Amino acid sequence: MNWLIRLLTFFARPIDGDPNVWLERDYKLLGEMWREFRCGSCRGIYRSNQEEFQVLAVQNTKKNDDFSKVLKWFEKSCKRDKYKLAFLEIGNPRLLKKLSLLGFVGDKKKMVKTF
Repeated sequence: MNWLIRLLTFFARPIDGDPNVWLERDYKLLGEMWREFRCGSCRGIYRSNQEEFQVLAVQNTKKNDDFSKVLKWFEKSCKRDKYKLAFLEIGNPRLLKKLSLLGFVGDKKKMVKTF
C-alpha cells in the first residue's frame, strides 16, 4: 500500500490553501472507510479506530510548516476525544526521525503518541 501512495504522489499537483481551515471527506480504500483531509498544502488519509486516530498517509506539497499545523489539529482532536495519534506504515526515514523527536514511540509499522 505504501508503494502505491508513493507512486501517486508523483502525479499530485501542489495545493495551496488556508492552513487554519481543515477540510475532510469520506474516502474508501481497499473496502475500508477512511477520511481524506486537507490543511493548507498538506493532505492525507486517516481513520478513527480503537480509540486512535490512525494516519495512513500524509503529504506536504510545499516546503512550509503546514505539517506542524496538521499535527496541532490532530493533537486538539486527541485531547478532546481522549484518543492516541498513530502513524501507520512509515516509509519515509525523515518522517520517522521527526516523529521520534516529537515523542512518538514505535517502529516503521506504527508510531504512537498519547496526549
